[in-house]
Amino acid sequence: MLIEFFKKLGKSKWLHWVGTAPFILIPIVIFFGGDVSRGVGILAVLASMWIGVILGGKFALIISTFLLKSSEDIGKRLEVAFCAFGFLFLPVLVGTFTNANLGTDIEMSSMAAHFLGACIGAGIFFCISPEDSDNVS
Repeated sequence: MLIEFFKKLGKSKWLHWVGTAPFILIPIVIFFGGDVSRGVGILAVLASMWIGVILGGKFALIISTFLLKSSEDIGKRLEVAFCAFGFLFLPVLVGTFTNANLGTDIEMSSMAAHFLGACIGAGIFFCISPEDSDNVS
């Protein structure tokens, strides 16, 4: 019964909107508070997470196809690793820019610490082999 509930919940169309609503509503509340540049900065940092995943995957696809000409398994691993790196590091770059230019005052550690963490995270995701859905029992 519980398993069926979670299967139906995963197929629900409104669940995605409920999950992303705080990320959309918080900058809008800041906009109406009169601090438009801060709201734009926070929205840019939140959007950069998704953009980092998309750009990381495309960059890895280009590298594995044209530069390395690697196998399909290595290409999938590189794609996952670059998606993780983009997700972890691009918001830091955007946050640093918005802190300097838009006054968002987002507290972050040093850029080097975030870069090291993104590299370690990407390495972990590279080592974890993506499972093919056809081979899973």
